Amino acid sequence: MTRFWAQRTPRERMVLAAGAGVAIVLLAIALVWLPLERSRTRLALEIPRLAASIATMQAQAEEVARVRSLPAATPATQAPLETVVPALLRALPAAQVVAIDARRLRITAADVAYGALLEAIAAAQATYGLRVDSASVDALPAAGRVRAELVLTRETKASHG
Repeated sequence: MTRFWAQRTPRERMVLAAGAGVAIVLLAIALVWLPLERSRTRLALEIPRLAASIATMQAQAEEVARVRSLPAATPATQAPLETVVPALLRALPAAQVVAIDARRLRITAADVAYGALLEAIAAAQATYGLRVDSASVDALPAAGRVRAELVLTRETKASHG
């Protein structure tokens, strides 16, 4: 390479150096600037969607705070949770219902009708004084069907006040 360079005239060396400089600039544009510009454009398009998502989460947080501030419904019965399990299994035959302890139940369903799940939760709250403590509900491809994992907790006088 050194011999090749030494054999070139000063004018050829200048043209080759200028060509190499242009090639370096073009490579920098192609490998650095263009990917950064594409990322900037993609992120700029995501901003409205993310802002809408934040607004939705804030509205949901306000709704959760409002619902949590409501007084607990007085249950029709203080039956032991072991007696609640069969009632929930009748309402949600495809679900697994397990008493975690004296105050909490876990409902796990791989494929359940969303409406039936809501009705079972409402009935458990009205009849047994159970409230949703935690929930993970994912929509399934079939309309109106969800995968759900919930923990229902019975409010006690000591934990309520």
